[in-house]
Amino acid sequence: MRNLHFLQMMSKNRYLAYNKYPKMTKAKDIQKAFLTRVKSVVPSNVSFVDELAELLNTSNDSAYRRLRAETLLSIDEIALICAHFKVPFETQTQTNSNNVSFNYFKLDGKEENFKHWLVTMCDNVKRISETPESSILYAADDIPIWHHFFDDELTAFKIFYWLKNIVNVEAYNGKKYNAGLVNTELIEVAKTLLKHYNHCQSTEIWSEDTINSSIKQIEYFWESGYFENKEQAFKICDCLTECIKNIQTKAETESKETNGNKNFRLFQSEIMIGNNSIIVDLNGNKLAYLSNNTFNMMSTTTPDFVEENERWVNNLLRKSIQISAVSEKQRNRFFKGMYDKLEQLKTSIH
Repeated sequence: MRNLHFLQMMSKNRYLAYNKYPKMTKAKDIQKAFLTRVKSVVPSNVSFVDELAELLNTSNDSAYRRLRAETLLSIDEIALICAHFKVPFETQTQTNSNNVSFNYFKLDGKEENFKHWLVTMCDNVKRISETPESSILYAADDIPIWHHFFDDELTAFKIFYWLKNIVNVEAYNGKKYNAGLVNTELIEVAKTLLKHYNHCQSTEIWSEDTINSSIKQIEYFWESGYFENKEQAFKICDCLTECIKNIQTKAETESKETNGNKNFRLFQSEIMIGNNSIIVDLNGNKLAYLSNNTFNMMSTTTPDFVEENERWVNNLLRKSIQISAVSEKQRNRFFKGMYDKLEQLKTSIH
């Protein structure tokens, strides 16, 4: 009986040892993967260890121990890291689930929240531009927002439209379009956003419908009486025409910069795109962005979701025609279709 009891105890101890250590190892692996993902969103010129130590109010040595998973993060620390770096906590087991965690901006009808959104977008694009071996792959159902920001008047119109009709800022209720009502700080941040984007390596996929939403916005303002007069409406039409010409020039030169750096590819898709989908590659760390409420964006680093969206965008890319640097006839025909739509819009304004 003693021998039987001894064998039962030994068996129980082996069972506990077998189950205890793999769980600890899994926790460490999850923590390492989580912090690696967090580190991927930190600008390359910022010390992740220094920022983590400051955030957790601890020493650099202690921060390193957490990075190596020698010290496990507490729930409070995980929550603090997620809130500060705006990265969801995702475990390896979530990779094979149907659940995806997204980050998004809650605007709440407040202009200051819109400003925070714009500043954060600017910072994100700056980080991409400053990180080596990084790129943006953009399937554009609408004209990517930064392209509008090359002209102050068009920038003011887009921001006015978003604040009045999408964010529903109370101060814009009952107001007709007036560029002077738009905070100049917002215009300056928008112009800086475009400057950072122009330094990024990017590929965009457009269809003949990509311009439609911008045209519809001008048309809506005219028909709703939000322009002071038709001359003001014509001016915005002309600004959008210049915007398209600017993009056409970038496509011809395959460059967004005056130094001729080849950093822009444009493709024409004959397949309806349907939604704005962006894949950002930060030196091997990938994020997916999806459009939300017209101009807003939701983002995630969930691997399965990012990979599936990347496959979808790349499949669309393979079925599209490159019109930057090559296919001059196709490119001219594509942009002529946009100019024709703008002329039709001006004709309808009377």
